[in-house]
Amino acid sequence: MAGKGGGRPVVGVDLGGTKIMAGVVAADNRILGRGKRNTPAKEGGPAILGTMLECVDEALDQAGLARKDVVAGGIGSPGPLDVDAGVILYSANLNVKDYPIGPELSAALGVPVRVNNDVRVGGYGEYVLGAGRGYSDVLSAFVGTGIGGCLILGGKIVAGATNNAGEIGHVVVKAGGPRCGCGSKGCMEAFASKTAIANRLVKASKKRDCPLGEKIQRKGRLKSGDLAQAVREKDPIAVREVERAAFYLGVGLGGLVNVLGPQVVVIGGGVTQALGQPFLDMIESSARAQIITDPQKLIKFAPAALGDDAGVLGASLFAREMIAGG
Repeated sequence: MAGKGGGRPVVGVDLGGTKIMAGVVAADNRILGRGKRNTPAKEGGPAILGTMLECVDEALDQAGLARKDVVAGGIGSPGPLDVDAGVILYSANLNVKDYPIGPELSAALGVPVRVNNDVRVGGYGEYVLGAGRGYSDVLSAFVGTGIGGCLILGGKIVAGATNNAGEIGHVVVKAGGPRCGCGSKGCMEAFASKTAIANRLVKASKKRDCPLGEKIQRKGRLKSGDLAQAVREKDPIAVREVERAAFYLGVGLGGLVNVLGPQVVVIGGGVTQALGQPFLDMIESSARAQIITDPQKLIKFAPAALGDDAGVLGASLFAREMIAGG
C-alpha cells in the first residue's frame, strides 16, 4: 500500500443505533481485535464517544496493541453527516445534533479519522471484500434498527451533490403509511426495519396473544435472534410481520433496480442475517414483481457476506485510503 503508514494497523468503527463495534485491522484486511458495546443512543454525543473509545481500547487490547500503534481511524455513522468535517448533523436513531464525532475520536486517538455514512461504509466493505466483489455496479441494503443503502456505479460510490445520497430507507413505498423516525410517512424504514417490526408486534400484543410482542415490552427492544426463532416456530404474528417487511423491502428495491440497473443487489444487516435465505427469497420475489427492466433476470440478489464485520472493514478501508491519499 502506497502512502505513509500504509502497512500499519488502522481502526474501523461501526456506530449503529443499537450497538457500537470497533476493530483493529491489518493492511491485509484481517481483523486483529474486536470490541463491542451497546450504543447509549439517548445519552448524547459525549456518551457515544466514550463508549466508542471503550470499544476501540477493547479491540486494541485483544490485538495486543496500544493506541500509538494505529495510524488512522474510520467511522461508519448514521446520518445525515457533514462528511468533510466529520460531523453528525442529526440522526433518526441517535440523540445527537451537529456532533463532531470524527474530530473528537481523532483527538482522543491522536490519528486522522474519516467519517462516512454507516451503510455506505458497510456497502463499500461488501463491494471490496464481500458479496459485491468483482462487480462495478452494486446496490446494497442493510436491515437493522433502520434501513440504509449504498450505491456503487462504475466502481464509485454515489454520494450525490450533498454527500448524503443513498438513504434508501426513506424512499416512500406507501403514501400516507406509518410515521417514520425521519418524520415522513410510508418510508421503507417505517415498514421493514427492526424498529417497525417491533412496533407492530407490540401493537399486536395489546389485542391478542403475542409472546414476542410481550417480550419486547419487557426487554425494551427486539432481538433479531428472537424474531428468527419466532418465525421458525411458526408464530403467526411474527411470520405475518416478517412477510410484510419483506414485501415492502421488495417494493422499494424493485423500484430502485428499475432506475439504477445494478449488476447485484446485496442485502445484509442483523435482521437479514438472523432470518436467512427464506427472508431473502421473499424480498427478491417482491422485488422481481416490480422490476420491468430485467426480463432475463440478469441482476443477482445476494446475501451480504461479511456479516457484522462489514461496517468495521468498510470503515478501515476508508481510513487506509485516506492515509494512502485515496
